[in-house]
Amino acid sequence: MATPGITKRAATLAALTCLLAGLTACSHVTGTGAGAVVGSGAPLRIAMNVYSRTLPYFQNIIRGVQDVARADGHTTVDVTYGDTDPQLQFEQLENALSTLPNGLIVLPVDQSALIPMVQQAAGNGVPVVTLANDLDKAGHKFQLAYVGQNYVDVGRQKAHFIVDALNGRGSVGYIHGIRGLTFSEQQAQGAMEVFKTAPGITVVDGPYAGQFSSDAGLRATENLLTANPAIDALYFDNDDIALGGILAVQQRGRPMDGIVIIGTDGGQPALNAIGAGTLDMTISLCGYASGRTAAAALIDDLRHGNKPKDHFIPVDALEITKSNLEQAQDEITAGKC
Repeated sequence: MATPGITKRAATLAALTCLLAGLTACSHVTGTGAGAVVGSGAPLRIAMNVYSRTLPYFQNIIRGVQDVARADGHTTVDVTYGDTDPQLQFEQLENALSTLPNGLIVLPVDQSALIPMVQQAAGNGVPVVTLANDLDKAGHKFQLAYVGQNYVDVGRQKAHFIVDALNGRGSVGYIHGIRGLTFSEQQAQGAMEVFKTAPGITVVDGPYAGQFSSDAGLRATENLLTANPAIDALYFDNDDIALGGILAVQQRGRPMDGIVIIGTDGGQPALNAIGAGTLDMTISLCGYASGRTAAAALIDDLRHGNKPKDHFIPVDALEITKSNLEQAQDEITAGKC
């Protein structure tokens, strides 16, 4: 559903840019208005909306996007934060589109709430790349691409790790992140598939923490351990809530080598916890590499009209335990993850 006048305003803006910048800069622009292919010498502006400003994973994504923009030499990135509020994200994207960006990078907190805005962007020739969470299938035709991981596979991988660590027998407490979030729900789907094939595993399906923070993880884990003090393993959707869960276990005086604890994201606090032996495994979603991949795909489309072959552009995840911690840190430092 396109907003009347946006295309006309885009054409007017392009003409004004040419007048101010001179014929040299304008000679790189092919076409007019939003969605035009922009040559390598002309400026690009990307609007980026991230649903949380605190997660290390998201900060790594932003850093990757900004590094690719800097390497392009003529691209700027404007970042806003939705604070895990779908309505706020919707309003922020509406505001972003009114400023006529060349492209959008969006990390949606809700699979369906932003589809009308992404559709509006597509209708005005503004390509949209989603990161970290995809839209519902109804929104795929309006996206340039989704960059990230298959979270069902991530859930399976984490569940297999726990089953193996417990030798197929024990109780597993499951602390979810945010209800309805693709990242949380698809992980659960994959993990439960694996746990159901292990007859010696009992899953205590715990609460949704409601946010990705150590405080939320602490509260959720305290509640679960109060009802199930002899739990053998704890599955956390992400590292932030896992770090709070570790504190809850420590406060009960349980030896850390007597419980298996896993998370996801692979930020530095989680890597420190693996080194200290309080977190057994995390899966880095390689935020920096994901940000670089998303920015490169968007800029390639804007500069050259090259569209990805598939809607989904996968980025390899990295399982990290104490045994490969040093190697993993080297890969992260080198920008490979």
